Amino acid sequence: MDKIVCVGKNYMEHAKELGDAIPEKPVLFIKPKSILRAAIDHEELSLVIPQVSSSLHYEAEIVLRLDKGGYQLDLKEAEKAIGAVSIGLDMTLRELQAKQKKEGHPWTTSKVFVDSAVVGPWLRVSEFPNYLEEKFTFSLDDKVKQESFGKNMTMSPIECVSYISKFFPLVAGDLIFTGTPAGVGPVTSGQRGVLSFGSIRYSVLWS
Repeated sequence: MDKIVCVGKNYMEHAKELGDAIPEKPVLFIKPKSILRAAIDHEELSLVIPQVSSSLHYEAEIVLRLDKGGYQLDLKEAEKAIGAVSIGLDMTLRELQAKQKKEGHPWTTSKVFVDSAVVGPWLRVSEFPNYLEEKFTFSLDDKVKQESFGKNMTMSPIECVSYISKFFPLVAGDLIFTGTPAGVGPVTSGQRGVLSFGSIRYSVLWS
């Protein structure tokens, strides 16, 4: 694994809830692998709330893991590159991100911090071929906050992989967070989140 590539504004309703214009192409940004937390099935991860902002937000997403890399992949090559899928969290310091957007600055420090990328156990695409038709959910303190289907993405996972590879090479093991649906919101210390997708289920506890 070399990097984590995140796709932003890939669900129309999420862009609308943030008051953002719908882009022609999704936004891309990168997180380093050093901030990744990975759970096994039915595990509970303890996550740290950073002290640099008062507005930590969850964003539940389908995550891809690549079996193959490449540069300037066409759609057929991109499809073959995707080896497994999971559900994860792209955590965001929303107050800081809003300030950075307003000032025209990069989102780096509002997206990259300790425990800002979380992923669960993996399901091979060969064993979960209809994953875009399967509902994924994120619940906070037993209340469903986000639920959607991968088929609701503006740019499909295969298109995301091909599009990303037009800018820089991808390598085997790279992770791609494919964007979050509507329903994002804040978390505070002591709250517990549960993520579910197909047979995958795990929880996180913020402190």
